[in-house]
Formats: sequence, structure tokens, C-alpha cells
Amino acid sequence: MIGGMAGVMGQILNLDFDGRYRVQCVPVTMSSGTGESIVRRVARHVRQLWVLRRAIRRTGAAIVHVHTCSGFSFYRSVLDLWIARWTGARVALHVHGAAFDEFYEQTGPIARRFIEWSLSRADCVIALSDGWRRKLQSMAPAARIAVVENAIDIPETVAERRHDGPCRFLMLARMDEWKGVDDLLDACALLRTDGMNVEVALVGPPGTAGNQAVLSQKILDRGLDGSVRYVGPVQGEEKATFLQWADAYVQPSRHEGMPLSLLEAFAYGLAVVATRVGAVPEVIDDRLHGLLVPPGDPDQLARVMRELATDEGLREAMSRAGRDLVRRRFSLARFRKDLVSLYDSLVLAPEAAASRLGFKGVSDFVRAAALDRAGTG
Repeated sequence: MIGGMAGVMGQILNLDFDGRYRVQCVPVTMSSGTGESIVRRVARHVRQLWVLRRAIRRTGAAIVHVHTCSGFSFYRSVLDLWIARWTGARVALHVHGAAFDEFYEQTGPIARRFIEWSLSRADCVIALSDGWRRKLQSMAPAARIAVVENAIDIPETVAERRHDGPCRFLMLARMDEWKGVDDLLDACALLRTDGMNVEVALVGPPGTAGNQAVLSQKILDRGLDGSVRYVGPVQGEEKATFLQWADAYVQPSRHEGMPLSLLEAFAYGLAVVATRVGAVPEVIDDRLHGLLVPPGDPDQLARVMRELATDEGLREAMSRAGRDLVRRRFSLARFRKDLVSLYDSLVLAPEAAASRLGFKGVSDFVRAAALDRAGTG
């Protein structure tokens, strides 16, 4: 699978916990097959719940770390939560949904009450940033919430970017409308109209904004053939090749959680243009690590892309600042430390009643859990 949530799960599976914890993946069944009846679909999901129950009992798992997002995925995850609790495991509910706040607001009062109730039943809810913690806490004041920011594998060195020709921009994402694909194409058309030449590579699986045929036609319709190309999904070394190819990274999303692709761009020393959505403003100091613009504004996006494309010194300064940022804050070593602290708190202090007050991070969660275990919380 390709995507931020799958990427985080892969990182956890590959972390070395020094024998302290063993991690096993129990994949959930996907949402729907072609032409599948509702009865078959429900039956398939029920069978998957028993697969999870057997896996917990067979391994004696102490913790079930459930990864979820918005819509059907969340409701499906609530069933996993209850299966895990039924078998005696502790549950960490990791909320990745870029539009989870919109999902909550757009449901009716009964559904909102169910979401609040479900978040409060997890032993811990994991938020991607302090801003997301506040949003989730407002939905479920009694929920026990800790912040575990995403992380990235940071290459020791990156190649110096020296080449002839126009500035190269990279976008790594599923080609969904909410990712701002059309906003980026419109911005590129504005740059072309103004006589500004840039190269742009759209890299990721097809989505609601189009597949290969649709996106190629959109590029042609805007007169961008030869400067903008849709590559499709890539992974591993092929993705690293594009990160080395680019001079700058562009993230024009309408909403976001904490995108791994943004952290990857920093890790590879790319100057960044991004929208002020989700946790992005909590990561980027405007004009230090990157340039921030409002979502859904191709004019502003074109303006800052022009600024980066014509100012090599600015790109180099942001490259250094971004690399320093990920080394200090978003390393896999920090990610592992946060997870171990969180898992320890769940195993050693399962009744952390003091944690109902909410937490700004893992350290606060662990501190409250320790007080509760000692009988002083």
C-alpha cells in the first residue's frame, strides 16, 4: 500500500525495539470489491474481526495499535477497538485522517456523540500534532490523548543540486482533488502565461482528480505539455530518485494530517511550498523552512512558486533549515522513543485515570499514568 498511514505502519513494523516489544501486522479487509453485495461485504468484515481476535489470543498481545482515519475507516476501527478490549488488550487508536475534523462536523448529533464515546473508550488516542490533539480533545473531552508526531528515515547526505534549465518542482501524493492537484495545475498555467518556465512532476497513485488519461488531458488543456508530467506511483529507490531530481517540493492540499511526503522533502533538502492546513503550520516556520499559502488559491501558489524558482539562495537556505528541522524533531529514533514510552504506559499503568485530563505529548501521558499507578493521581 502507498500512503501516509501505510508508511507509518511500515515504519513501526521495521523499528528495532531491542526485544522490548514484538510487533505483528494484522491487516484489515479492504472496503469493497467490485459488484460485491452488502451482505457479502458485511460478512467479510465480520470474519476479519474474528481474524483479529484469534491473532490477539494466539500471540497474547498486550497492546493493539489501531490505525484509523475518517468515514468508514473510523467506524470499522471502532469494531477492532472493541474486539481488542474484549480479549483483554490495551488499545492505542492512532488517528491519521487529514479531514477528521470535517468528518466529525459534517455528521449528525447522534454520530458525533458516537465518535466522542468511541474516542473516550480507547486507552489512548494518538494525535499527529498538538493542534490535532486540541481538535480531538474538543470532540471528546474525556479521551486520553497523546501526541506522537510522524517521523522519517533521514539520508546522511543529499546530492548537491546543480543543473541547467528551469526549476524543478515535485509533488508526492495520491492524485485526489483534496490534495490540490487542480490548484497546482492552474498555478502552473498562470506561470506559463507570465512567461515563467518550470518543470513539475506529479508522482503518486491515481485518485479522484484523475488517472493517467484524465491527468494527461488536464495538462494538455492548460498548455502544460512538456513542462508538467504525471508519473504515477513510485516507491523505494525510484521515489528517492525523484526527491534527488527536484529543486523544490509543493504540497497544495486542501487539508492534511502531518504528511510524510513533506518530511521526506525536508530530509532530502528540498525547499518547500505548502498550504496552511492541518499540522503543516506546526512544522513549517514561514520563510524559514518553506513558504506557506492559503489552500485553494492558485494565484498565491503561483506567486510563491515563482519566488522559489527565481531565488536559488532562498532555496539553499530553506534546504539547510529543513534538513536541520527533521534531524532535530522528526527522526525515527525520536519516533521509537515516543512509542516505547507510550507502550510502557499502557502496559504498566492500564488504568491511568489521571490521564483523562488530556496531554500535550507522550511525556505528559506517561507522567499521569505513573501517578495513577502509584495511587497519587
